[in-house]
Amino acid sequence: MQRKLKAVSQHRHFNSRMELYKWEAHASDDECKVCDHFRAQHHGGRPHKAKTPLVELLLKHIQHLAPNKKNIIKGMPLAAIQPISVLDNLKCSLCCDILHRPIQLPCQTVVCADCLAHYLVKNGCLQCPCKGCCTKLTAESLKSAPSIYVNLLEDVALHCSSTMLTSGQDSPPALVAQASISCSPPINCEQGQDQDSPARIIHRMLSSSPEPDVITVPTGGRPITLVHVTNSKRPISKASSKTLRRYRKQVQKVRHVLTSDDPTILLREEIRSLSKNEKNSLLKDAGITLDISPEQGLAIKADLTLPWNKIRMIRRWLKGSGICLASERKQRQLAATLVGDNLDAEIAPFTFLTASKNEEVRGAPHAFIPRLQDSVFDLLEDNARCNNLTWHNGRIPETEIWVKVGGDKGGSSFKMNFQIVNTPTPNSVQNTCVFSVFEAGDSTTNLHMALDRYKPQIESLQGMKWREYSMRIFICGDYEFLSKLYGLSGANGRHPCPYCTINQDEMQLSMSMRAGCSQSRSLQSFHDNHQRFLDSGGNAKKVKEFYNCISKSFFDVPLSQVCLPGLHISQGIFLKIFNLLENACHDLDVKMALIHSGHSTLSPSYTNHVLNLQELNRAKVELDTVVQYLTMLVEHQTYLTVAIGQSNSILANFEEHIDECRKEIKAAEKKVQVLKKKVEEGFSSKEGPFVKALDIALQSFGVRRQNYHGGAFVGNHVHKTLEEAEMVAGTFKQTFSLFAKCHFIYNQNYVSEAGCNDLEHAIATFMAHFRATFPGENIPIKMHMLEDHAVDRIRSNQHIGFGLMGEQGAESIHARFNRLYQTYSTVSSTSHPVEKLKYIMKEHLLSISPTLITAKPPPSKRAKKSQ
Repeated sequence: MQRKLKAVSQHRHFNSRMELYKWEAHASDDECKVCDHFRAQHHGGRPHKAKTPLVELLLKHIQHLAPNKKNIIKGMPLAAIQPISVLDNLKCSLCCDILHRPIQLPCQTVVCADCLAHYLVKNGCLQCPCKGCCTKLTAESLKSAPSIYVNLLEDVALHCSSTMLTSGQDSPPALVAQASISCSPPINCEQGQDQDSPARIIHRMLSSSPEPDVITVPTGGRPITLVHVTNSKRPISKASSKTLRRYRKQVQKVRHVLTSDDPTILLREEIRSLSKNEKNSLLKDAGITLDISPEQGLAIKADLTLPWNKIRMIRRWLKGSGICLASERKQRQLAATLVGDNLDAEIAPFTFLTASKNEEVRGAPHAFIPRLQDSVFDLLEDNARCNNLTWHNGRIPETEIWVKVGGDKGGSSFKMNFQIVNTPTPNSVQNTCVFSVFEAGDSTTNLHMALDRYKPQIESLQGMKWREYSMRIFICGDYEFLSKLYGLSGANGRHPCPYCTINQDEMQLSMSMRAGCSQSRSLQSFHDNHQRFLDSGGNAKKVKEFYNCISKSFFDVPLSQVCLPGLHISQGIFLKIFNLLENACHDLDVKMALIHSGHSTLSPSYTNHVLNLQELNRAKVELDTVVQYLTMLVEHQTYLTVAIGQSNSILANFEEHIDECRKEIKAAEKKVQVLKKKVEEGFSSKEGPFVKALDIALQSFGVRRQNYHGGAFVGNHVHKTLEEAEMVAGTFKQTFSLFAKCHFIYNQNYVSEAGCNDLEHAIATFMAHFRATFPGENIPIKMHMLEDHAVDRIRSNQHIGFGLMGEQGAESIHARFNRLYQTYSTVSSTSHPVEKLKYIMKEHLLSISPTLITAKPPPSKRAKKSQ
């Protein structure tokens, strides 16, 4: 049964006639005068005095502010109530009992709603019941108690050891403390009223709390935490620095209470909720700056190819927006540490081809890394430190490190580079380290001048160890570079392939129709054939008898570790098919022009024009062949002159053969000029609507042709165009589609055994179609390498495709060097050619540093446009 008991004590606002009862210990079933008195008091019945209208109005307002809530403990005296939590001091100023339905008076005192109602009814006055307070009570002056009182009183669990009644019945039994009752004298409200105000209670709890300014209150559920925060007596904008520091600590304490694991989460949310202008104003007023580290600053410089004067301007701009870029001194120190002292530059004697196809020697700038082994190992250490090494899912043996060494001529300079294959993107520009660059052509003499110092280093690197890994060196580059590196006379020779001894006639036949007399080449066969060529007198006309081994090889790297030039194979085959397509379009243009002029397509004028055009194309090919052959002879003559001297009979044979080639070139040039005039009189091959439409189609794909190398396509644009195989129709559509299938298989990073079988079938289908569709066309060396060696190379390299083992990185590095040349061409401190080239090499080495690459933000992905 619910019992509502009240403990009565003296109070100056109570009626003086109220009888004071003494509390005596009793059991729950014993008679008790105090308990009987309060039963009678709360039994109900008519009030002793009639309620005045104002009192009745206040009572209704009190009921509205503090509605009735069930509480079985209300009415029990404090001596019999033992709170489970520490809130035993939250008592009513009138009854000195635990607060029930609290109401806040105008003087900020909190009392029970029932006590206040009883006081108003008992006394019939509207004066505040607090001691020394004469405020008149009104409906506006009475307020609901602060929510902290309501929340704490609702969560606290109480137990009366006399009646065995407990509030908070949902609380676990373990939280209900059994407390013994001892007889207590009646509580004197006059003695404890001021001491037991909410402010005093909280002050005593704060003083006894183990953590300053923080109270943790255990409840039947989750504990409640109170944080002491002071109020400012003046506007916060006028507060002193000491007050602001105190407030800052208090706010930090609140954040720590709310998010004990990471208080900065709330701070970030607060800042994120501000508007853009508020954020900028906040950073500016607070004097907050964002620091850019030297690594990030140097990465910005290297990635954007900016000189130091531009970096100074950027620093000033950023400083105005509250962003502090690391000082130039720190960035220069970091750059010196990353580059080190393993870089040198000089003016070296290089050969240059004159207009008359003679070579002359001139000084040209040459920058190089003297200690190649140190550079390779330093780059490996940097990649390992940045956790950037990979073995490509077991494709590379776990005990090996693969390094590709290659070279390519681009722009005005030749660049020799190496790439670490054990990286996620070995063919990328950022993984291509140039270790030798000179501003001259890539003739055999120039290559020997620049690369002879690296021959012992590369050969020793082949057998060295880095940590516990064995080094394995691969050679990569285009066909021309590979031919010069291993001493072949070039694509016009009778045996042009660097991998086998097949001749030009056998290359025109399918693999099933060949006699099978060609053999695989090796380092030893290269050396033996070249020595036999020298022993026979070194006659360049007879070099085909020695499998075109006209000079010695540069590096003793096995041919099994020479990468097939996949990118240049695609480029060369695509160019050949495109030229056939262009010629076919021109034939259509001629036929259309004759039809519109009223002539038959079989008229003599049309036939003569077609014959002249075909003859002109053949004459151009013959001229290009002789010019390339003469260039090769001149290069080797210069090299032999340096190597063996002027008085050797081999040089005399070369000189005689060079004179014959010059005569052939003059005759071929005259023939080309005559045929050009005849063709121009008939029809221009570049003005027809079909050829123009073809150029427009290429431009729509973003593909452009070079103004040199016979109008060859830009290497990496071939891949883009092959994705648009639907641009041609009929025969050429099928030709491009068949070749595109081959291209996309062998240019993958990894090609499975099933993929190798598919590639083998795709190549056989493409070559059979090409020979059947274009029976009079020559099969060039790049088609032969695709047909005979592509699949075998992929299988021998652990099924790694040309996407990883190709020469794309060496091709793409030219664009970066061109930007560097443009950037530093106007910088006064780099006006000297040697200093300029050395500075460009420093900037390049910084751009490939893994330390700076990891400091760059990842590129954002662009949303694909819906078709």
